[in-house]
Amino acid sequence: MIQKVISLELIQEWFYHLDTCFCPLDRGDLIYYPGAFDVYGCKAIEGSIDAGKILRVSDEEAQTFSCNAVSVGDDVVMNVGAPKLVEELERRGYNVYPTDLSEFLKSGGSAKCLTLRLE
Repeated sequence: MIQKVISLELIQEWFYHLDTCFCPLDRGDLIYYPGAFDVYGCKAIEGSIDAGKILRVSDEEAQTFSCNAVSVGDDVVMNVGAPKLVEELERRGYNVYPTDLSEFLKSGGSAKCLTLRLE
């Protein structure tokens, strides 16, 4: 299987790593915060996935590191503070588990940063 690799540039200091603003979900949807990427990056992302699969996160909800979520099948674990994103995920059939991870935000991470995936 050939996989496509796309280089993306982050333009905001707060979003220092890809997993703070970009989260592919196991069922093919994508959570991402456009404000973290340069123009090319947004175009590359938007051009690489069906528009109906993209969940764009607002500035306010991105600040809670809502994109730094963990996806396992239909389940998504994420920090609290992103009610619009939770509503949209649930509308798409996901089981969402908003969890207070505010202590971990202090060190610059959230749900995804607290995992080690073994595959």
